[in-house]
Amino acid sequence: MPATLPSLDLDPYSDDVLRDPAGFHRALRAAGPVVRVRQSEGLDLVALGRDSDVRAVFDDPELFVNSRGGGVLDLARDEPFREPGLLQENDPPGHTAIRTVMSEVISPRHVRKLRQQFQRAADELVDRLLDLRSFDAQTEFAEAFPVKVVPDAVMGAPHEGRGNLLRYSVFLFESMGPRTPRARRVLGDLGDVDAAIGWVRDSCLRENVSPDSFGALIWAAVDRGELTEAQAPNLVRSLVGAGVDTTIHSLANTLALLVHHPDQWALLRARPSRGKFAFDEALRVDTTVRQIFRTPARDTEIGGIRVHEGQKMMLVLGAANRDPERWGDTAGDFDLTRNAGGHVGFGRGIHQCVGAPIARLEADVLLTTFATRVAAVELDGEPERLLNNTLRGWASLPVRITPA
Repeated sequence: MPATLPSLDLDPYSDDVLRDPAGFHRALRAAGPVVRVRQSEGLDLVALGRDSDVRAVFDDPELFVNSRGGGVLDLARDEPFREPGLLQENDPPGHTAIRTVMSEVISPRHVRKLRQQFQRAADELVDRLLDLRSFDAQTEFAEAFPVKVVPDAVMGAPHEGRGNLLRYSVFLFESMGPRTPRARRVLGDLGDVDAAIGWVRDSCLRENVSPDSFGALIWAAVDRGELTEAQAPNLVRSLVGAGVDTTIHSLANTLALLVHHPDQWALLRARPSRGKFAFDEALRVDTTVRQIFRTPARDTEIGGIRVHEGQKMMLVLGAANRDPERWGDTAGDFDLTRNAGGHVGFGRGIHQCVGAPIARLEADVLLTTFATRVAAVELDGEPERLLNNTLRGWASLPVRITPA
């Protein structure tokens, strides 16, 4: 007989858990392989927080499907709040052909061509930060770099209006969770987001992407008959989001961890080329995407516990990335010398984030440049945590730097 489904009297969308999820993560892993959590806004959710169980779900896309939504909504029943993503909310065989095209677009030979462009932008940004000395790293460091380089590389969008990407990001990631009172306030403060959504959509059209951008490579696949006219803007939009939305908060999380761990900052200063390792270790220890969802296509069991067809399953990535069974007794430590490869911060398997190579290049270039030219970085005020249904990051991160 299947074991009884354990329950946990914690709401993963409460302000306390959003602010500091570590206790929730520990309780979730201890409670069992699949756990019913306290429900928000009439939802029926179970959560997985152990590394082995999260990986098993990622590795079986035929049983645990994406097409029913990566958020709390079940796209088989609920009205979507935006056009479903062709990569994120699609299953084989349709997903397979699209992923093949995008793998060629984001091939190493194409991504390598961005390094020089990213390096110029990083040099200019660090020049400006050294002039400022004190600044909010969330906006002036973590937002400023992706909002500059990714629209240039993916769309060639005009600089005017790029703030729409940030408004669209808030709308998207809050809407992937329940409409709690806090989420309703945040979405209400955004006002009418139709203009921001329209700007993003229009920037992905064939006539608006620059000829040397990744967007142009996607539209070239249309000309070869590999994609349809309707699919291309969706994929350009997905690639922009992968390089901007989550990367912003991942960069800020990385810098915050370096500020709070001077010994690790010293390691990075001694070898600035460790910037890419600092980024991956930060993604593991302070995972940016809090959770992503899968839905069983039929009744099944996980660790001897029955889950039913259509059950929304929350894969809690931050809990898996700190699982001592996978990462040992120091799982909660930020350690640049650790081999963080294999964390699930970018997902895993056929639905792993397609924009991960761009995000890693952004981090490599910016963090290496910053660590080369900055001798010291410290807090210059009280940081403020971002409370968001899906993303973990900072609303404000005031720092002061000393030139090298």
